[in-house]
Amino acid sequence: MRTSLDCLPCFMKQARTVGKLAGADLTVQRQLCDEAGRFIADVNTDLSPPENAVALYAAFAEILKTDDPFAQVKRESNELALSLREAIRARIEEAGEPLRAAVQAAVGGNIIDYAAQHVFDAAQTMQDCFAQDFVIDDYPALQEAISRGRTVLYLYDNCGEIVFDALLIEQLQQLGCQVTAAVRGFPIINDATLADVSFCGLDSLCPVISNGTACPGTPLDQCSAEFCAHFQAADLVISKGMGNFETLSEVPAPIFFLFTVKCAEVAKHLTQRQGLAPGKLTGSGEMVLVQQKKSDLLSNSTKEL
Repeated sequence: MRTSLDCLPCFMKQARTVGKLAGADLTVQRQLCDEAGRFIADVNTDLSPPENAVALYAAFAEILKTDDPFAQVKRESNELALSLREAIRARIEEAGEPLRAAVQAAVGGNIIDYAAQHVFDAAQTMQDCFAQDFVIDDYPALQEAISRGRTVLYLYDNCGEIVFDALLIEQLQQLGCQVTAAVRGFPIINDATLADVSFCGLDSLCPVISNGTACPGTPLDQCSAEFCAHFQAADLVISKGMGNFETLSEVPAPIFFLFTVKCAEVAKHLTQRQGLAPGKLTGSGEMVLVQQKKSDLLSNSTKEL
């Protein structure tokens, strides 16, 4: 998915979000906005939004004099998710179809996203997600793929939600799947790294690797050789979050995308890709479970600009 012109105001909004969350004074907040303006003037619209975000957030980090401006909110997200974990696990185990319930919990957790310009209540969302339908629902295909006891590469996304992803991984393991999880190689926004997995005590659940990048997504041409080897060898890739979708949406691989749609541009892209009726997706937090199919892949054209 390429960066559209409608993505550009979002980059400026992210400058404001970073400044406020970092507790920066007004002078520094203005510096962040000025930097975003310079970035927007030269942005490469041939790249996906997450790929463009790498340079932008590197500049933010330099201005703020920290390589992890979101460290505090990441910790708070992880702590909140851990406090909810047992209640969510109980809901999954009590469900008539625990696998589907675990998928709902994992997708519901994707609401915890500080890059998307939206307001969220994580605790309430996690209570409501079990009753919410998927706007795009390829669960039967996912269930069929999982039933074969395949090798699964699970792409983590944000802090906090990784706790709920782990509950889905538990279900996958109970069904005989061999799971490896992957995180970002370096801090970027509130995306999970190896340190966050360790903080949440999830490193004993399954092997966890880094994708080797500071991108809030998975651009394969920039990922480590180790990650790419796992990606190529996996029978099934479960991709969490919008950033992973934006960078992998045109990759022909056995991928299932699980995320909440929190952006009008992603909603428009999905609407075109899936042939949905106008207005069915708005980017207001709809839950989707999308199977990657060759027939759905979009060519690199200018229609997204």
